[in-house]
Amino acid sequence: MKTTTKMILSAAVAVALIAVSCKEKKKDPQPTPTPTTTGGPNPDPEVITTMKVIVDNGTTTATYFYKDPDGDGGIAGFYGPGTTTTSAQTDSVINLLASKNYTVNLLLLDETKNPFDTISNEVLNEAVDHMFFFNQLSPSALPNASVSISGTNLTITYKDSDGASTPKPIGLLTEWMTGATSAKKEVNIELKHQPGVKNGTYAPGDVDVAIPFKIKIN
Repeated sequence: MKTTTKMILSAAVAVALIAVSCKEKKKDPQPTPTPTTTGGPNPDPEVITTMKVIVDNGTTTATYFYKDPDGDGGIAGFYGPGTTTTSAQTDSVINLLASKNYTVNLLLLDETKNPFDTISNEVLNEAVDHMFFFNQLSPSALPNASVSISGTNLTITYKDSDGASTPKPIGLLTEWMTGATSAKKEVNIELKHQPGVKNGTYAPGDVDVAIPFKIKIN
């Protein structure tokens, strides 16, 4: 995951899909991808084109996604609901029911390759160096690490661990607990690369990808 992507959607939603170099930040808005930090120089660095948010309430499952087809911001990205994979939906609303518990999986893909790469597997393999954050909030400690999204009745609890001697969350698997109904509120889902400095807080490391969705509790 050594590339930087910036893009802005037109219409009602302004969105940035940002894949920042895991080694250093670049000033050029579309820099040349950098090599990986493991295994020596990589002539084919990782690209993130797709984030899927898979939401399961035990009865039904919906997959909300964001795609940037070329992975470098050259083609405008788009959102889509779980009922179709062809929609050019530009809104980003994840609709949840009040007073429910949802299991949520985050899936990252590089669909510029055939077959596509599942970047989430790399995140899991390098879990001690990676962590997802929601609105840049630092969670409480495991085993009940959680954040409350301001302006909503939504609590997000991390359900996975990086397996370190002092374990920290990853965020590929979370539980979303809703309260009463609430209006739409932006929730930025952000993956940070924190090699050697991961401490369970947002501050250290660099951004690999950041996608703003909206949450609405009905």
